[in-house]
Amino acid sequence: MIYAGIDIGSRAAKAVLLQDDTIVSSVIRDTGAESVKTSQALLKELLVGTGIEAGEIDYTVATGYGRVLVPYANENVSEISAHAKGINWYFPQVRTILDMGGQDCKAINCDGEGNVTNFVMNDKCAGGTGRFLEMIAEVLNIPLEEIGSVSLSSNGGIPFNTICAVFAKTEALGHLRKGVSRADILAGLHEAIATRSYNLLRRVSLEPGFAITGGISKNSGLVAKISQKVQMDPLLCADPQLCGALGAALYARNKSAIATPGVKMQYGYDDGTGSYFISIDEELCSGCGKCVDACPAGIFTMSRRNGRIVAEVKEEARKRLPILCPGVGNCRKLNSITCQAVCGENAIEHSW
Repeated sequence: MIYAGIDIGSRAAKAVLLQDDTIVSSVIRDTGAESVKTSQALLKELLVGTGIEAGEIDYTVATGYGRVLVPYANENVSEISAHAKGINWYFPQVRTILDMGGQDCKAINCDGEGNVTNFVMNDKCAGGTGRFLEMIAEVLNIPLEEIGSVSLSSNGGIPFNTICAVFAKTEALGHLRKGVSRADILAGLHEAIATRSYNLLRRVSLEPGFAITGGISKNSGLVAKISQKVQMDPLLCADPQLCGALGAALYARNKSAIATPGVKMQYGYDDGTGSYFISIDEELCSGCGKCVDACPAGIFTMSRRNGRIVAEVKEEARKRLPILCPGVGNCRKLNSITCQAVCGENAIEHSW
């Protein structure tokens, strides 16, 4: 039996072809501007040299930012579930995962089967993501793949007041003009990103069996800083950037596989600049959809995930939560009903 996992991320598109329990082929390429065309080109490239035709693929599952734009996928799963399932294939002992992607970071807990038990995500801004490091590499005129090793040659990192993509770029340029070495600038930035990542991990259960997935995990300097923060050596597979696509292929192999009950979805942020997040407990959510009708900001939607209808925050609303949603306290003052009030199962929680 042959299965495909397609991961259309914000910066990179990945694919894995699985035959039974063996990876036959894998591909990584830029996502580009048109996810549909990218997914089609990705599949063609994935099959090159395998002797396998597209029609011979028994089941395809898509994941990632553009998962709904893969026209040939039989179904899709969230990237959180896919990364947990993918890294579990390599390391069944993994219980805590830091997934560092192109535009967001996620801290995930999973069980011994790779089923997600809890997760939080920080997608408030580009700071600490792949795109952020791409921008810094451009500013310092260093190839992206070399910034990790360059940072390790530092004799003392320069403290950064922020890793906001805009202000950090300005701050890095200022240090560069003062003659600060590129190694010290990168060491300081990696320290700041590692601190933000550690704060994110503390919001879930940081357990032994810690792994890092996503493209940033190829950055040796950042991995070293994070290792110091968590006081554990992370488990790294052969290519951590492929974990999402591999997980999607594994879901395709066993399409009846579901996440364990009790998954708590958290959207928003919690770092040195403040705290704002919304939690939805999937085990408690009945799928009634009352929160969708009650929310004046229109941030909720209902989705089928893991065989159930559950509430989630719309993809396009996640980066703008503090702007769109005033918080449940203020919402009570302005509106006669709120999402929390109509949820008889108490599945929704706000940070304030």
